[in-house]
Parts: sequence; structure tokens; C-alpha cells
Amino acid sequence: MKVILALLLMFSESRPQVNIESFRSEDKLNSEDKLNGDVMLSLSSNIGNVDVIQGDGAGNITLHTDAAVYLAVVKGGMGFLGGRRFANSGVAHLRSSLKRFHVWQPEFFVQADYAKSRRLDGRFLAGGGMRWVLSDENSVHAAVGSSLMWEDEAIDTQIGDSHPSRTSLLRYSNYVNMKINGRATFSTTVYHQFAVSSWKDIRLLGSGELSTPIVGNIKQTTTLNFRIDSKPPMGVKTSDIKLATSFGISF
Repeated sequence: MKVILALLLMFSESRPQVNIESFRSEDKLNSEDKLNGDVMLSLSSNIGNVDVIQGDGAGNITLHTDAAVYLAVVKGGMGFLGGRRFANSGVAHLRSSLKRFHVWQPEFFVQADYAKSRRLDGRFLAGGGMRWVLSDENSVHAAVGSSLMWEDEAIDTQIGDSHPSRTSLLRYSNYVNMKINGRATFSTTVYHQFAVSSWKDIRLLGSGELSTPIVGNIKQTTTLNFRIDSKPPMGVKTSDIKLATSFGISF
């Protein structure tokens, strides 16, 4: 019952750098639909900072125009254990990708998020960069990208923690993405991010997804996410692994 309650409430407290590649609708770029999106709900198991069961939800909407593609993503999670809320996280992400050149796509984005399990009270980032489409076939899509982003974080530090409670710095982010379409769709993305002022301050994020259609626009997706942070605050592990199964609908 508590897990069900968590699912019902997750959107009221709507996770952080978002894997934007998993929300892109490349197969719809040439369609006449100007507006499309997805809504997904899941139950998941965490291995790392939170070794429990929790519910997650995500929603995205994409607007296609002649000049650009605009993407909005909202994602969140919440859980209860013994009558207490043990973790919650939320993220809102906005991105625009220019379409003047098909292979090279300039991008601009802003994001706000928080994650209590990683003692992240709040995070804001804004940046821009370039995305290079390596393959745009119906069966295989591949792309790489690089961007610079300014990041401001507020951390709930503990007494004796040398990690600053507030950081503001410039990060350089690189990613590679591949998506294989068939009766089922498999996609994987890996991000490598480091602080410009300190190359030893590294974050590595990855995701692998397998989506299977059920009926109509309803699909089932199994996702494996990992996150490595070389300099987390005290009490937070350097790595997180998350395995999730979700059900969603596309429109």
C-alpha cells in the first residue's frame, strides 16, 4: 500500500543530469506530428545510497518546428519505509535543438533538480553545445555530443565534511548514444563530465534501456542506470546503480 501511495504522489515532488537521449523522438522527426511525448511509471530497486524499493515517474513533451525541436522533461521519485519518506528526487529540464543542419545540431538547455539521497538540496545548470549525428538510419541511430554548462549546487553537508555546502563551477560534458530499432528498441548512453577548474572532479553517468511494445502506444521498458561521482559529500557513496521496470504510453 505504501508503494502504491508513493506512485500516486511522485509527480507532486517531481532525478539529475537527465539522460536526454532516452527522451528524443528521432523516429518522429520527419512525421507530420508537431507535438508528441511519453508518460511512464515504474517500480525500481536501488543498490548504492538507497537500498530499497521506490516508485518513479517521468513525462516529456516535444514540439517540432521548421527551425528547431523543443523538449521539456519532468522526472521524479518518492518512497516510504516504516511510515516515513526515505528518499525523493525531482528534475525539470528544457532544451532546444536547432535543425538548420541535420548532422550538426547546436543545442541550448537549462535544468533544475534535487536528490535527497545524495544530499543534494538543489542544483541549477545552464549551457549549450553541439550534437553530431553519426547515423540516422531507421534501424540504427548514433550520435555524440559536447557542451559547456555552468552548474550551481547546494549540498546538505554534515559536520566535519570538507565538501563545500555551495559550489558554482563550469563543467565540460561529453556523451555518446546509440539506439537500435527492431521488434524491441535498445538504447544506451554514456556521459563523461568534468569540472574545467579541476579535471579530477569527474562524473560518469550511463544508461541502457530495452523497450518492448505491448499493445498500441503502450510499452514496457527495462532500464539500468549507473552514476559515478569522484568527489561526493560525506555520507554519499561514489557510485549508484539503479535497475527499473516501467510501463508507459506514447502520444
